[in-house]
Amino acid sequence: MIRTDASRAIGTGHVRRSLALAHALRELGAEVRFVTRDLGADAGSIIGQAGFPVLQLPARNEPVPPSAVPHAAWAEVSIERDVMDTAEVLRAERPDWVVLDHYAFDAVRNTAIRAELGSRIAVIDDLADRMLSADLIVDHNFAPDHRVKYEGRAARESILLGGPRYALLGPAFAQAERYASQDPPASIGVFLGGVDSDNASAVVLNAIDRAGFKGPVEIVSTSVNPNLTALQTVAAARPGTSVRTDLPDLTGFFARHSLQVGAGGGATWERCCIGAPTVLLVLAENQLAVVPALVAENIVVSPEPLGTRDVDAVAAALRALLAPRRDVRARTGSSRWSWRAPRRIANAGGRGHGEGRSSRRCGAHVSLAQSPGNAFGLT
Repeated sequence: MIRTDASRAIGTGHVRRSLALAHALRELGAEVRFVTRDLGADAGSIIGQAGFPVLQLPARNEPVPPSAVPHAAWAEVSIERDVMDTAEVLRAERPDWVVLDHYAFDAVRNTAIRAELGSRIAVIDDLADRMLSADLIVDHNFAPDHRVKYEGRAARESILLGGPRYALLGPAFAQAERYASQDPPASIGVFLGGVDSDNASAVVLNAIDRAGFKGPVEIVSTSVNPNLTALQTVAAARPGTSVRTDLPDLTGFFARHSLQVGAGGGATWERCCIGAPTVLLVLAENQLAVVPALVAENIVVSPEPLGTRDVDAVAAALRALLAPRRDVRARTGSSRWSWRAPRRIANAGGRGHGEGRSSRRCGAHVSLAQSPGNAFGLT
C-alpha cells in the first residue's frame, strides 16, 4: 500500500514518483494499492488513470494542531486523524508494506501505523527534516553522504537507498526518445510542476522574450494549476506559444525541445534521463538540496543568486544555453539517471542487515545499509 497526497501546497510530484515505484513493484508480482486524501488536486484520478486501485480518505476540513514537523499542515488533518482514517480502510487488507511519500508524516505517525496494521514501513523522502521510523528509506536526491544526512533522523538498522541511482522514473522512460542536439536552439519547453501556484511560468515567458528568443515555446501544466487561465491568456498573446495540460507522461515533451526550463523537483531526474539542456529554478526550499549540486557538476544552469525569480536573472541563465556554442549541457545515459532505478528500489537487497557501502553516482555518494535479500520481499 502506498500513502501519498496531492494538493496546491504539495503539488503532484509525490504522486508521480510513487507511481513509478508502484509500477516496478507490480512488475515484480506485488499487488499495489494507493491511499490518498481528497485535498483538492484529484490525486485519485491521476492514480486511477495509471491503472492502480485507490482508497480515498475523506476531506476533513479541520485545524491541524501545532507540530514540530515543518510540513505538518500539508496533511490538512492531525496525525492522529490520519492514522485513524488510514487504519480503518486498510485493517481488513493487512498490507505487508506501507510506503509513505509525504512530508507531513514523521516517526510518530509511522510507528502508529505499524502498530495498527503490523506492516513494515518504507518512506520516500528527501528532506531529512524530521524523525523517521522506517524499515526502508528512499532518497533519490544528491547528498555528499546520505548516512550523514539522516544521522539522528532514522534508526541505524533502517535500509537507506540514496542518490540518483534510485531516481523514481516512470516506466515510459524505458523506451523514451532521448534528446538530440539542436544548435542553434529551435524551441523551448517549460514545466514548473503540476501546480505552479506562484505562476512562475509567466515569469519564465517574460524572461524568454527578454533573452531575445523568438521561437516556439510549449508550456506544460495541469488542470489543478490555480493560475492556468491567466497563463493561457498570456501564452495566447505570444506567437508560437502553447499550453498543454494533464499529459500522461513527459518523455516526448522533454525530448522534442532544444532547451528546457524547469523546477528542481522530481522532474529534474526525468530531464536528466532524457538528456535535455536545462535552466533549473528553485521554487521550493527542499529544491536547494538538489539544484546547487547539479550546477556545481555543470549539469544544469540556474539563475543567480540561487533561488531568485528575477526576470533579468532568468533571462541571463537562458542566454547561457541559447548561445550557439554553449558549454553547459545536461548529461544523459542510463549509467547516470536510469529508468531502471524504481526496479532497483523494489528489488534492492544485499549481504547483511545494517551493513553499509558508498559508491559514486552523478557526483553524489550513494549510501545504503544492506538487508538480506529483496527489500520488499519480492523475487
